[in-house]
Amino acid sequence: MKKFIFAIVTVVIICVLGVTLAGCNSATPTQKLLSNSRAWTSDKTDETLVYDVIYKSATPEQVKGTMTVNVKSYNKESVTIGEWTLNDAVGYVATTELVMDNGDTKTSKAYFTTTIQVKYAESTQTIAGVTSGYKAEYKNERCYYTTFEGSGEAKKETSGELKVGEFYESPYIDNAILYQVARCMPDSVSSFTFNVPDVTLGETQSVTISMSRSSTIKIKAADENQTEYDCYYTKIMLNRTFPGSGENLTCAIAKNPYPSAEDPQINNMIVQISEGDTLYTLKSATNVQ
Repeated sequence: MKKFIFAIVTVVIICVLGVTLAGCNSATPTQKLLSNSRAWTSDKTDETLVYDVIYKSATPEQVKGTMTVNVKSYNKESVTIGEWTLNDAVGYVATTELVMDNGDTKTSKAYFTTTIQVKYAESTQTIAGVTSGYKAEYKNERCYYTTFEGSGEAKKETSGELKVGEFYESPYIDNAILYQVARCMPDSVSSFTFNVPDVTLGETQSVTISMSRSSTIKIKAADENQTEYDCYYTKIMLNRTFPGSGENLTCAIAKNPYPSAEDPQINNMIVQISEGDTLYTLKSATNVQ
């Protein structure tokens, strides 16, 4: 089975309301606007979204599965992801777990500061019995990464670094938080472009996220009641000329807070994601505060 695109969750992400935004005075409009329009409105967030997944949804070869995305806030607490630890962390950890009926799996985790600056991300996937993944730490204007494939004695690792520059001058994100950033797009702009290190290719690419709230469409969730949500579309396009940008990734985001505007718990909730012939549809949403 061909590789999934799986650009996710997590994570993770973005900002804590009521916490002073570090670096705000020197931040570019991109960081300020995204921080001000963040999806999380409480400094105590433990948000879990569960999606039904269908790969090759329109064919007899379709494969089903489940994706679970958790976004948890940290306020001057210790964060540990794998072998990486940060004390007094203020930000979010996003965890995404994908399990398909054919045995394919993917797990990713990422940590971001309250200014939407990624500090660490890692991902592991097993596709058609082959395990691979990466670890990436962002510091000193660089992304220090290790990629691996295989397991045990057959495991092969490659390490390197990519220059990403100063975050407040040239914003960058990790692939693991792509959709979480999409949830924080402000009303005042139609698109943002970010640098995204592709550690598997050892190069940096750019991604443009665009959206429009002016028109909406009703999307049915995958819950028992097939709840309908008024959604607007956000598109994510990889900017390259060779071998081509491919098909845009698209996510439908709920226009109204869940479960209600009077008592909002989850803002800018992603109801559906389309990645080529892979479709993710929301099944359940909870937020423990």
